[in-house]
Amino acid sequence: MPDLFIIICAGLFGLCFGSFANVVIYRLPKNLSIITPPSACPFCEKRLNLLELIPVLSQLFLLGKCRECKTKISLRYPLVELLCGLLFAAMAHYSPTLSVLPLSVFAFVLLVISFIDADTQEIPDGLVIIGVIAGIIYVAGGHFFPELFPCPPLWHNALIGVIAGAAPLLIIDRITLLVLKKDGFGYGDVKLMAMVGLFIGWRMMLPAYLFALFSATFFIIYLMITGKTKRGAYIAFGPFLCAGTLFALWFGEYVFALYDWYIASLAI
Repeated sequence: MPDLFIIICAGLFGLCFGSFANVVIYRLPKNLSIITPPSACPFCEKRLNLLELIPVLSQLFLLGKCRECKTKISLRYPLVELLCGLLFAAMAHYSPTLSVLPLSVFAFVLLVISFIDADTQEIPDGLVIIGVIAGIIYVAGGHFFPELFPCPPLWHNALIGVIAGAAPLLIIDRITLLVLKKDGFGYGDVKLMAMVGLFIGWRMMLPAYLFALFSATFFIIYLMITGKTKRGAYIAFGPFLCAGTLFALWFGEYVFALYDWYIASLAI
């Protein structure tokens, strides 16, 4: 029951931070302040009151429209709020300890990076820096207070994870640049995965990358079949890296256990 209470509270906090995530996703690429002015309708610029700022529910009460100009508001806003709530709750379920604090910051950063990269194909350095700070707190907490932070990788595994996260993309980018004379991956992706390495360690980088590559491949195939992209076009890889990271964090151990079982079955 105490764990369920923590999960519910984390989810509610996540919904509130989801509203802030929408602000960051919209304003940061435009170099606008994320603090001022207060939230407003993106069409008529009417300032939103407290009742219009209730995560998810406001969209339902207003039938997805601005109360002033009646313009339809994108479903993406409540989607981001809901995703943020679910991510915070999932982190609390994963580790109902003080680890949930840096893990929630990690989830928030991954969520915001995913949407900004999908929109602009850029990953802001400021978000990566926030993730790195949270990662250092996460790993340091596990080193000095293991009973309060039971989940982080050991500090040396985290440091190797930084290298294991950044190196593959950096190497592929250099090879692509030499062979095809164009960038393979942006340096934002490299910095993102270096930050990720702090949280999941070097061992979990393999399932993270595998999930990201498989999901990105299927998405590209879908786009090409439906004619929504053409050969050689760039797509944002950040959202797939973020999804792969969460997959590795939550299910990576199951992947390795399944692999060990498979190898053991071959030896029988």
